[in-house]
Amino acid sequence: YEYDPYFSLSIARVDPLPHQLEAVYHYFLRLPRIRFLLADDPGAGKTIMAGLLLKELKIRGLVKRTLIVTPANLTFQWQRELKDKFRETFEIVRGEVLRANYGTNPWQEKNQVITSISWVSRIEDARESLLRSTWDLVVVDEAHKMSASSADHKTLAYELGQALSRMTDHYLLMTATPHKGDPEHFCLFLQLLDADV
Repeated sequence: YEYDPYFSLSIARVDPLPHQLEAVYHYFLRLPRIRFLLADDPGAGKTIMAGLLLKELKIRGLVKRTLIVTPANLTFQWQRELKDKFRETFEIVRGEVLRANYGTNPWQEKNQVITSISWVSRIEDARESLLRSTWDLVVVDEAHKMSASSADHKTLAYELGQALSRMTDHYLLMTATPHKGDPEHFCLFLQLLDADV
């Protein structure tokens, strides 16, 4: 990567669009600690941007353990796209995986994991075992599902988002609907990235 700043493009099976290259190479990778809200239209290729970021951070030796938190209906899509386009193998951790690994913590034994935001925020065992592990990069798809309506009414998903924020350096939130017209709501959402915002 020192000789080719776009090295991950040569080993990935994607043809990125200019806005995707700009986001990854001109914004994300220039930050020493990536804490970013990627708010782009549906179909704009947020998954490709996340995949490029992951490849570049791995090549540079900055990331070994990656967690992707997404709605349950998108877990297999994420797994398939990362395998097909970036040759990255991710395991999906769900209830049966947790039960099959009773007595051990599957979150700590696997370096690349995808899980469901609703499952891991609602099921206490899953959340507690997840929060006992550490991650180099956390990516949250459909991150607006983690938003809170007010400081007094924080959802379980929002509390999970806060906990994940504290346990990783690189935190990428992705959504097509970041702002619902309520400044307080949006400010709480941004506090997942920066508690002092």
